[in-house]
Amino acid sequence: MAVLSSMLCGCNGDIVPVSGKVTLDGEPLAGAVINFQPIRDSSAEPPAATGSVGHTDAQGQYVLRLVDPDQTGALVGEHTVTISTATASGVEGEPPQGERAPEAWRDGSQRYTVPASGTDTANFALVTPPPTEKPYAKKKQK
Repeated sequence: MAVLSSMLCGCNGDIVPVSGKVTLDGEPLAGAVINFQPIRDSSAEPPAATGSVGHTDAQGQYVLRLVDPDQTGALVGEHTVTISTATASGVEGEPPQGERAPEAWRDGSQRYTVPASGTDTANFALVTPPPTEKPYAKKKQK
């Protein structure tokens, strides 16, 4: 009966607790949304659950929760990770405001493998990239 119940709700032993800390330039990154999306082989069965999301507190700490079904944790295996601090502007057509996370953490290029035992040390140290320098502009000759 427990097996049937697990199958119906989409729950299984592949979901483990995941938590950690996010910092930006060595300081806790409060108010960030961290999103884990499972990566699967196109020939594999669909994952037993959707992605997971967490929100950082004032100390940069987060705990992941599955999006569907709603429970604590993340699927075991490789995930894309995105981190963002942007909030909706409240005005239609205006871009989100307050983004502090570097583009490299918002573009889906970051990866993390959730271990079978779960983890409380899924820590991410974000670093603000240096400003890009504009090419030297030559002075016009008279």
